[in-house]
Amino acid sequence: MTEELRARLLRLYTGAVADILDELGLRNQCLPPAIRPLEPKMKVAGPVFTIRGRAMPPGERPDPRLRQMDMLDAIFPGAVIVIDPGDEARAAHWGELMSNTALQKGATGCVINGGLRDSPQILELGFPVFRVFHSPLTAAVRWEIAEFNTPIRIGGVDIMPGDYVLGDLDGVLVLPAALVEKVIVTAEEVCRKEAIVRGELQKGGSIRQLFDKYRVF
Repeated sequence: MTEELRARLLRLYTGAVADILDELGLRNQCLPPAIRPLEPKMKVAGPVFTIRGRAMPPGERPDPRLRQMDMLDAIFPGAVIVIDPGDEARAAHWGELMSNTALQKGATGCVINGGLRDSPQILELGFPVFRVFHSPLTAAVRWEIAEFNTPIRIGGVDIMPGDYVLGDLDGVLVLPAALVEKVIVTAEEVCRKEAIVRGELQKGGSIRQLFDKYRVF
């Protein structure tokens, strides 16, 4: 069921889904607009695997890469990794080796409210990544994972394990778990009507008459 929902969601686009969320009274489901795809055609869709991090506290610490390995081991097939880096805003919180490992675990993309490095290698890999900035700085001496697969909050948007995300060039949306199927079914119907209206408009149809008939615009 999860893979079916993910595949159907991937065929949609964020504009249509955002409209449905608005109609349901969920008007704060879009992550910060600074989060952009590494390449314009990249899309992500699927159940979230959350990560919350923090700047490395002073003093002797265990190697944070060990915690990163624990996190990578916990990734489930179909997951979209969503990272809240917390109070660290300079390092790369994701890179090529993590992308390779996540891909082998069955992850389908990564959304980072923070930094990325190894961008050319990730582009060559074809792993969809959304990020805010690029940085060559390693996280190994600057940042650590505090928790994973637990509730997080990014840009005022609450993200729970079991929720889904959809991301494309226009942004990244969070779909609450209880409403995922309803949102997908409704958005599919909207897209079907939009395709009809689009075809009629290209033949010279009246937008007012088409709106009255199909209620999409």
